[in-house]
Formats: sequence, C-alpha cells, structure tokens
Amino acid sequence: MATDCTTGKTIEIIARHAKGRTDPITPDLYLEDLRVDSLMLTEIIMDLEEEFDIDIEQNTAEAAASFKTVADIVTLVERLRA
Repeated sequence: MATDCTTGKTIEIIARHAKGRTDPITPDLYLEDLRVDSLMLTEIIMDLEEEFDIDIEQNTAEAAASFKTVADIVTLVERLRA
C-alpha cells in the first residue's frame, strides 16, 4: 500500500506536467484523461527517479503500456523504494 507521502509527491510531479489541469489529480485517474503523452511520461519518469532516488528501467513504450492510472505509477515507485 502506498504511503501518503509517496502518493502526494507523485501526484505533485504529475501535476507539474499536466499543465492547465484544474481538477484534482487522484490515484484512480487515468493518464489518458490527463493527456499524458510519451514525452510527458518520459519527463515524469525522470522527475520521479530524481525525487525518490530510484531507477525506472523501462523504455517509454513499455511505460506507456504498463502505466494506465496514477496509482500504477505510485505502486511502481513504492515497489522500487522498498
């Protein structure tokens, strides 16, 4: 289960890239609904790696296929931090 800190920081990073979003970003929100494209996803991954001192070893195509929701990203970050 994700910690509030990890969830909050991950959402904060995603929000920085989802410019113009006025509605709250929640873990159950689909990345597609946030209009996260492959370039944005790459930037989010790089920011997550820096913020949490982790290494996400996926190329963008794999990441796009495996990350459907904000919660998917939070779960991966939690797993890599453990």
